[in-house]
Amino acid sequence: MTGPPSRRRPNGAALLWVLLAVAGPGSFGQTTAEETDDLTAIGRIVGTDINKIAAVVRYHSAILMTRMEQFESAYEALQQFVYQNNTSPKVVEALGLSILRMRYLPSEYPPAKRELVMLAGRAAYETAARRAENADRLYQELVSRYPDEAVVHYAYGAFLMGSKPDLAVRQFQQELKKNPDHVPSLLQIAMEYLRQGRYQEALPLAERAHRQMPNFFTSRKILGRVLLETGQIERAVQELEVGVQLKPEDPEMHFALSRAYARAGRKSEAERARGEFLRLDRIYRSQREGPQSVGGQTQPGKSP
Repeated sequence: MTGPPSRRRPNGAALLWVLLAVAGPGSFGQTTAEETDDLTAIGRIVGTDINKIAAVVRYHSAILMTRMEQFESAYEALQQFVYQNNTSPKVVEALGLSILRMRYLPSEYPPAKRELVMLAGRAAYETAARRAENADRLYQELVSRYPDEAVVHYAYGAFLMGSKPDLAVRQFQQELKKNPDHVPSLLQIAMEYLRQGRYQEALPLAERAHRQMPNFFTSRKILGRVLLETGQIERAVQELEVGVQLKPEDPEMHFALSRAYARAGRKSEAERARGEFLRLDRIYRSQREGPQSVGGQTQPGKSP
């Protein structure tokens, strides 16, 4: 007669895939009640605190998103560790990879790049921690030490964009000198020119970005907005309609499309697009506000 089956703990790799399957790469921010119950159940099985499980899922989700070139989403996920005052070198390294838009897992990138990645990560960490003076100093050191490295000038420009847009544009232009087809820099400059009302100057930049990445929804959105302001209404509608198909959950895309429909005299479609914008915007705001908005935990753990 055989005894009861032993309750062996799953190995780390198997557990990770279980966690990713349960929480998913998009669940590191706002954890739903159902997801919390699932994570708690796993925690009971393996004897691990729910907050540690959530942190492990968040970290591995972030590095996988960097590997899949979802750099902004990876950075957003990693910010949660900053809010928890987690200064782990793993977190700093992952931030550096995301901010430099390096399509690597931490175990994959060249060892010779480690100082570059860690310096960029420290700058990104200080940015997320809202210590602007420290971040600016680190970014200046970054562009001074590594002026010819890809994306370094773009990263500094992205940091400056909120407070010093003219200086930010100069950094994006520096990036384009090294890589004329760098789409994020093209789009950042186009967006700033759009904000300033310099529509004719924005148009060729948006067109270049669109040619390089026609299936990138932001390229479609910016080009559509610029086309609308330059009077090319039908083409603007076409670009924004494709943009909505590429990322239907983006509220700004629906808002831009509602404006284009209105300019084209398509009133009912404009109202429908605006209604969808308002619906998605409410969802977006609800995920950013309230006690559960940071990490989905009230007392987050400090892993990894």
